[in-house]
Amino acid sequence: MPAPEAYWDDLTHHVAVEEIWMGHPAARARINRRVSGDPAIWPTTWLKHRLGARAPLARTASLGSGTGNLERDLVRQGIVARVTGVELSATCVEEARRLADAEGFASRIDYESADARAWLEEARGYDAIFFHGSLHHFDRLPALFAAVARALAPGGLLWFDEYVGPAADEWGPRHLLLWNLIYRLRLPPAARRARLVRAPRNDADPTESVASSAILPALEHHFRVLERRDYGGQLLTPIYPYLRRPDHRPPALREVFDHAVERLLDLEEVMLAHPGYPDCATHYCVVLATPRPAPEPAGRS
Repeated sequence: MPAPEAYWDDLTHHVAVEEIWMGHPAARARINRRVSGDPAIWPTTWLKHRLGARAPLARTASLGSGTGNLERDLVRQGIVARVTGVELSATCVEEARRLADAEGFASRIDYESADARAWLEEARGYDAIFFHGSLHHFDRLPALFAAVARALAPGGLLWFDEYVGPAADEWGPRHLLLWNLIYRLRLPPAARRARLVRAPRNDADPTESVASSAILPALEHHFRVLERRDYGGQLLTPIYPYLRRPDHRPPALREVFDHAVERLLDLEEVMLAHPGYPDCATHYCVVLATPRPAPEPAGRS
């Protein structure tokens, strides 16, 4: 099995936005509305509003920071005064430093090439720790969240914007049947570029969605959730890569493509309204949480 840093050292794995459903303008507007209530307000801007006078946070860290998009956004918006990005891939760290310097943020963003778990063992007194699209690459989540809680100062915050749907080994025939029924019966042939939708696995990355379905249950043991905003992805995650994009056919089919995305987004709205039904629970959410108080020692009143 390849080491995860070998996969992420390839910077093309960080920029294939056109393959990600969140990159579509209609999907982004819907995500923003589901999180913030306004299609024009992104989740990080919503966080800034939620923090109020507490922003900018003085001492913060971003784990699994990749090429640094989140850290630059946090500094740019005044959500944090300083942030340390922790990333296993030295190639990503080099690129993140270059991009931070290009925006004039080198004095406010530090980067470390390190394993996040090892880094957490030494970290203490942080005002906030962030994950953005990186938490679903971690296993042993109870131990991870315990380490995050120890790294935070009293009243510190954990924020993540993450995939929390089924883990890579949990996809089954029921999921495939649902996706393919919608793909074949609810989308026109002109919008489809394949015969069948397959499970969204990434065999090249051994950490992809390794324990994603356990994120929210494990979180509850160590953190009190202050805010949670579910934003779907139950259908777009598996089906979007199988849509025929306008660059695959004449530009006149842009309307067909956009309509297919809108239809899937509308179906997700129905699913989000019934999260207790099978396979309707959100696949993505934004969470703001704070560590639970440590239990009192036995025998003390």
